[in-house]
Amino acid sequence: MIIKNISILSFKDMAIHKNMDLLINDGRIEKITENSESDRPVSFQPGEFIIDGTGKYIIPGLVNAHAHTAMTLLRGVAEDVTESDWFNKHVWIYEQSLIPDDVYTGTLIGAAEMLLSGVTAVADHYFAMDRAFDAYMKSGMRANLAWVVFGIGPDSEKQFETAMDFTRKYKGKNSRISISLGPHSPYICPEDFLSRVVLESDKLRLPMHIHVSETKAQVVQSLKNTGLTPVQVLDRTGVLREGTILAHAYWATDEDLKLIKKRGAGIAHCAKTNMKFGDINDLLPRALKAGIKVAFGSDGLASNNTVNIFETARDAALLAKCSTHNPKTGLISDILPLLNGGDVIGFKNCGEIKESSLADLVIIDPSTPNMMPGNNIFADILYSLNNRNVDTVIVDGKMVVENGKLLTINVEDLQDEAMAISKRLVATVSDKPMQSY
Repeated sequence: MIIKNISILSFKDMAIHKNMDLLINDGRIEKITENSESDRPVSFQPGEFIIDGTGKYIIPGLVNAHAHTAMTLLRGVAEDVTESDWFNKHVWIYEQSLIPDDVYTGTLIGAAEMLLSGVTAVADHYFAMDRAFDAYMKSGMRANLAWVVFGIGPDSEKQFETAMDFTRKYKGKNSRISISLGPHSPYICPEDFLSRVVLESDKLRLPMHIHVSETKAQVVQSLKNTGLTPVQVLDRTGVLREGTILAHAYWATDEDLKLIKKRGAGIAHCAKTNMKFGDINDLLPRALKAGIKVAFGSDGLASNNTVNIFETARDAALLAKCSTHNPKTGLISDILPLLNGGDVIGFKNCGEIKESSLADLVIIDPSTPNMMPGNNIFADILYSLNNRNVDTVIVDGKMVVENGKLLTINVEDLQDEAMAISKRLVATVSDKPMQSY
């Protein structure tokens, strides 16, 4: 694949490199040169083709560092409620009726939505991840899969063994899809259980993905029960380490942030979920100041409603400004680099357009009214862009979106099935959630 005469945007230094050619081979960017007809012979190898990038921009594929992708099926079913009611009266009631094939359908829908909005890699933290694996294989996306496990409850041991069976079977099965261990959180997983997960992590040499310090109340309760913040609990049990994805960490203290930095874990910042629950905090400016690896996450679609990381970045920028009452926080130059958080979810060498990098790429077409007149392409990407501007998406050197059309999944075929599944889930008759929040 050859992309000719395109402008490369670097979020690292906010630079524009115009009229460039990219040669993609074997899933990587093999060569980058200034555009010249003489740089490449007219004849090509069988199967090669050219993409004309004239007037367009190319950026690294976006990363969704924390998602419950199959929750597309619960989009819109728990609106305008408190966080405790969201869990106890809605989501943890409905999910009791979830079956593996539901996860396959819901994940396909979420993968389609992500690809059409330029997301090429996701860290998915949910149930029935063997079926999620099948969905991501079909979609062409890059994914890191963690089968979520609870450390308490009558079925917790069976759930843990099922998750570990999946983990052992699917580890290394496909180069595009990696595996993590997925303990839910310190408030659902006791310390002895977390330590057990750490032992498995060491044995299998796999990272972990866990919720932590989502709310102020969780921090207060943890201090009351253990004398430690939730982040400190993760440190004591060994979970807090290089490679661990900390979902939210929204109420991490300044001391917590120093500890996270020291241990080398990364944060998946899910701004929209926090904002929908009316929770305003200045995590992002503090985390960036502390030098922590941060990427954006969508969270589940029952709280976020989309898996669009451009939208999440926009929300994060505005949340940073509002939480600090300072328009000079949440700078474009601080926010845009976080779109490509492959290092947070374990995919190295995919957040920058350079030779030998993974060919996970998004071509942006700015020729729509919402992007005109084009005074500042970086501001336009953060604050003005929508899905119509996502022209082409390439994952692992293969085109999955062409001219704004998804090539790997027929979404129309999923609509009736998704609605039927959603109606069944919401019709769950139970007055007791599967866990208590």
